[in-house]
Amino acid sequence: MKTKIEGILLSKVPYGDRHIIGKLLLRSGKKISVLFYGGQGGGSKKKSSILELGYMLQIELGHSRSTEHMYRAKETILLWAHEKIRLNHKAFYLTCFYLEMLSKLALEDDLHDEHGEFDQSSAGHFRVLSNALFYLDQQLKKSSFSELDQVFIFLTKLSIETGVFPDVKHCALSGEELSKIEDVILLSEQGGFADLTCINLEDQQHYFLQGKDLSKWMRYISTTKYGEIEELGIPSTSHVRALLSFLCFQYQFQESDFKSLTLFL
Repeated sequence: MKTKIEGILLSKVPYGDRHIIGKLLLRSGKKISVLFYGGQGGGSKKKSSILELGYMLQIELGHSRSTEHMYRAKETILLWAHEKIRLNHKAFYLTCFYLEMLSKLALEDDLHDEHGEFDQSSAGHFRVLSNALFYLDQQLKKSSFSELDQVFIFLTKLSIETGVFPDVKHCALSGEELSKIEDVILLSEQGGFADLTCINLEDQQHYFLQGKDLSKWMRYISTTKYGEIEELGIPSTSHVRALLSFLCFQYQFQESDFKSLTLFL
């Protein structure tokens, strides 16, 4: 069994008087559940807790039977903590959405699998979340935080890592270059952008028409490192909702599945 792990705390619930059951996203991009004895802090020594959402932790686990699905922490060390996110309510709500999304996407890891460490198929989950949290905190330090920009970048990077990133250069229906098309839409059921005129007149009213902006931003984000992305200036929540609706369709989610979504969109 692998006993030394590192991961980001996705969620936590109190257990008993002082303990916590936490869910972590490991560097493998998969998740596990861990029981932290005394994780709530307090006690006679008035210990504070380092188990905060979005914190990066290094944990030494106790050995457990292969039939057990709950791991137990022996020692926990804080590797990274955001400084500004918890002081900005919009940034905190955004963080909760990030954590919710990865909680739903990530598969359960089996630390008893001796070959598990060679499986890097989900490592992109961890890359996206760790970068999203780090650069969100950096933006807050610079006082240049835009929640619409940040969530759009996160969703675009996530689509790349999970293999559902659409073709941002050609119409999914005709193959025509998007740059030559006047009205472009993001078509969830076709997995890409399309010429509005290829859609039945009765259906056109149901689509968001600013697809050219979406394809332009997504193309830029896909070719730029997370920390080098400049301000996008996304003007409205409808742009983010168009991308989110597309991804929810690909992932078989519903927007109503995310409790934190209504807090910032």
